[in-house]
This record gives sequence, structure tokens and C-alpha cells, in this order.
Amino acid sequence: MRDLKPRDGCAHAVQVRGAGDNGLDVKAIEARSMVGSGVSWLRWKTALRLIRHSDRGDESMMLPENPMGLLPDNPILGAGGDHFGFKAHAEVLCGAIAATEDLPLTVGVFGPWGMGKSSFMKVCEDLLRRRGVPTVWFNPWKYDQKDEIWHALIQTVLTEIAQELEERRLSGEAALQERMAKALQTVRRLSSAAAWLLARRAAGPLTAGLVSANDVDAAQAALTEPGAETYLHVNRFEQDFREVVSAYTDGGRLVLFVDDLDRCTQDASITVLDSLKLFLGEASCVFVLAMDYQVVAEAAARRFDSESSDDARGRQYLEKLIHLPYHLPGISFGSLLHHLQDKVIDPQLSGSNELWELIEVAFETNPRRVRRFINGLNLTAWTLHLHLDHPPSRERLLHASALLALRMRYPDFFSALQSDPGVWSRFDDAEHTKTAPAGRDETLAQRNLGVQRLIAAISSRRTNFDFPAPPSAAEIRLLTEVLTVTGGPATNALAVDEGAGP
Repeated sequence: MRDLKPRDGCAHAVQVRGAGDNGLDVKAIEARSMVGSGVSWLRWKTALRLIRHSDRGDESMMLPENPMGLLPDNPILGAGGDHFGFKAHAEVLCGAIAATEDLPLTVGVFGPWGMGKSSFMKVCEDLLRRRGVPTVWFNPWKYDQKDEIWHALIQTVLTEIAQELEERRLSGEAALQERMAKALQTVRRLSSAAAWLLARRAAGPLTAGLVSANDVDAAQAALTEPGAETYLHVNRFEQDFREVVSAYTDGGRLVLFVDDLDRCTQDASITVLDSLKLFLGEASCVFVLAMDYQVVAEAAARRFDSESSDDARGRQYLEKLIHLPYHLPGISFGSLLHHLQDKVIDPQLSGSNELWELIEVAFETNPRRVRRFINGLNLTAWTLHLHLDHPPSRERLLHASALLALRMRYPDFFSALQSDPGVWSRFDDAEHTKTAPAGRDETLAQRNLGVQRLIAAISSRRTNFDFPAPPSAAEIRLLTEVLTVTGGPATNALAVDEGAGP
């Protein structure tokens, strides 16, 4: 059993429906004062039980007066917001980045969908800035076309550098002003060259004001005249960029964070990797790339053969490009529980061992999935409280929680359950008797790998837990109607989303 603690302020959120406190005995009154006072989880749970029994058998409790807001899926902004123990690992990686002398260096931060890659890199960015290491953040997912990504990546870096150089020029002495002005001229030349290299006549808006549209047209006209050597300009771009980075970092290093590669289209993700190699490959830079390794490897493989996926070639491409593969450290379920337990609005569930066992089995330690689940659960609980004649019991809320988890993780099974409510009980019996599902249930199990484990985990037959028996057909129909409103119908959208990245 986990050592769960009641969330702060729960005493103010818990009210008992019924005739009021006049009907409570002394023990129940003492129990009320105990709730939320920092006592142990066991005593807290006992207190809730006394309150429920004292209220003429009504186990339902009121929610807080105002619903809690939805949980966003934004990455944390720095080390101060680290809830998952990333900082200790990030300190090690950032120390290695700051100490590396042979540059450029490419670091791949690998992790599955929804596991906190962006948050981990935000912690790294914060720690590096505290060390005085300049950083630039780029998100290629904002750009659809390959040419836009090439251009946006280069212009993002150049704009960040130009802003800093201009501030130094305005605040420095005469010698520094002259040096910064020269560096700024080089930045503008690089921006113009980048516009030509990407062959986008409408690239002016993407240069962030460093060069005008007329400058771009003039550069294109001059560089495409007979005798212009394209590859010489590419080489000059690399050399000039190296000098600009040296001036910008005072001979140090620039760290460029590239996030959400696995959310891009396959062509776009490889475009970003190629641009690092072709345009920024000689500068004193460290490139930190967040990605789902398998997703980007498949994209690289498709580049060589659009008709089939050569996994070996895709892996070889990444191995050649990425010098340090860094696999995202795992998140403990304890840290996830500690961070999100008080986000569950119904006090019957927030400290429930059964709910958090369901969450751990269904979603493991994936923060994005757990947040999505809690959002759906809170809306479901609030809907049940507002629209039913009687507030939902703990049993009904746990049934709703299980159905929501099934809808999110196993939409095909959830759809089958709607048309055949007995399938839950049949799977539960099969797990209890250690027999394989038969007939159509066998096919259903094969299409929903993992659902049998989840059904077994939430079985009323489990010891040390108090899960309710499978819901009746009427209960499933009622809760399915609510879940369709609060979480959408059962579809395979989540599976598709996971394959492409969040």
C-alpha cells in the first residue's frame, strides 16, 4: 500500500449531504476536525469513513464550490518548477556540455511521447544560463514547409545573436562598439545569404527585420548572375557563422535547443537535422535535440527509400549525426503522485489507493497521459455531481475512472463494452481463473494488448485493494453517456496522436 496523504485544504472541500451535523455522533465530529489536519493517511481515511456512516449511510460528498481549472500540458520553465527529479540529471549533462572543448557537438535527448523531454531541456537551458552559457530555443513544429523550417531555424539563431550584439554595441566603449558593429554586418550578410540559399523570394518576413525584402531580391539577383559559385557562398556562410558565434559568446559556446522533432512531418524533421549539418556545422555550438528516437529513425529511413522503411539505415543516419545519445531519466510514480494527487477534485478519489493503482497500471509514469486522464476525470466527476439526482458514490466514481482509462488506452475495447457490457465481467472471470478469453473475446484481447492486465489490476477480487465489481449494463450506459461529453467518443485518435508525437 502506498503511503498517500490527504491533499491540503481538503477539510474545507469536504461536506456531507444530509440533515447536517446535528445528527452526527461525537466520533464523527472529532473525525471532521481530523480531516486535512496533517494526520496520517490511515487516520484520515478512517475519519472519512466515520463521516460517511454518520450521515445515514450516504457515502457521497460535495465537491469544492468552484471547479479546479484544467491541467495544461506546458513544459516547466526552469529548474525551479522541476517536480520529477530532472534537475540532478540535468546538472550532470550541463556540466559535460560546458566542459566539452571539441565542438560542434550534437546531443540527442531520447524519450517516448509525453515523458517530459521539453521540461528536461527547459531545466538544462535554465542551468546553462546560470553558468553564463548563451542559449537559443527553436521549435520546428511551428513551421509546415521544409523551406520555412530551414529559414526559420537559421533566422531564429541569427536574430537572437543580433539582439544581443546590438545591446552590447549601444552600451559598450568605442572599441567594443566597432567590434560589435562589424559582427552585426556579418549577421546581416548571413541572413541575406540564408534567404538566397533557401531560394524563397518571399523570405523577407522570415528574416525578422535583419534584411528587407528588397535586400533579399538584390542578393538573389547578384548571386544568380553568371559566374556566381553557389558552393563558395555556402562555405563562406559556415565560416562567417563561426566568427559571429565566437564574437557572440566571447570565444565560448552557443547551445541551441531544438524541441519537438518527433512532432514534425517526416520530411520536416530530417530537414532540421540536415540544416544543422550543412549550415551550422563549423561553429562552436552544442545542439541539443529532443526526439522520440524510433519516430525520427523511421523518418530518416524513409528519406532513403520512400516506399519502405529501412530501420538500419535510419539508425545509421542518426548515429552519425548525434555524438551523445542521452536517454531521458525515468520519472518515479511517487513523484508523479505527489505532484498531481491534489489536482483530483473529488475528495473520495484524490487520496484513493484504488484510483492511483488504476492510473499507474493504465498510464505508467507518463505525465502527459496522466494529466489528460485527470482532466477528463474531473470533468466527469463534476458532471455526475451536477446532473444526477444523488451525488455519485465512491463505487460509481471508480467505475467512471476505469471506463475513462479504457476509453483513452483501449478505445476498441471500450467500443466493444458499449455494445456488449458483459465483456468486462468475462475478462475479469478469465483473469481470475487463469484462462484465455474465447471466441470474439480472444480477438478483442489480441487487438487490445494490455487490456487484460488492466482488468486484472482493477478486479474486486484483488487483495489489499477495494475495487468495486464490474458495473452493470445500466451503469455502463449511464457513464458512457457522460464520458462521451466529458472526454469524447471512443476513437483511435490517441493512438494516431502517439504515433506522430504530441
